[in-house]
Amino acid sequence: MSLKEKIKKLIKIIQDTDINEIEVSSFWGAQKIRLSKSVTSNQKIKQSKTSVSTQEVSVPVVSEDQIKEDPLPSQPIVEEAIKEVPVDKNLIYQNAPLVGTFYISPKQGEPPFVEVGQKVVKGQTLCIIEAMKIFNEIESDYDGEIVEILINNSSPVEFNQAIFSIRDN
Repeated sequence: MSLKEKIKKLIKIIQDTDINEIEVSSFWGAQKIRLSKSVTSNQKIKQSKTSVSTQEVSVPVVSEDQIKEDPLPSQPIVEEAIKEVPVDKNLIYQNAPLVGTFYISPKQGEPPFVEVGQKVVKGQTLCIIEAMKIFNEIESDYDGEIVEILINNSSPVEFNQAIFSIRDN
């Protein structure tokens, strides 16, 4: 089923709901769907001194391959698009210096640059972020121990998004 057909099916699903706007965008092979619905006049009165006229709902970003594999559900499912990263005061966070696709190893099937529990030093390569077909090696800004890898391999990352948590030595 093509993306166009899936969008038509999604429109039919939400036709009898309060949703009055749908926006579909594609970036780096991943699609993002934004739904918006009107706020009724009773809801506007209850919102003290605010002029919000729409409520936005985020839908997870999925790759084109996932769209081909998973047909649209009969009921729209709404989830948070980005996992919230809990902030631990004892940890430091390595952030993505650019937008792109995160890779934990130099090539598919090869061992990762770093693993959880591994000691790293400032300047050591942690991962690769691909942007516009250029593979950028991302180096650690800190000395310490990798506590958690916060991004899945081959996932899109945003500028300044936390990608590793590191325990300072």
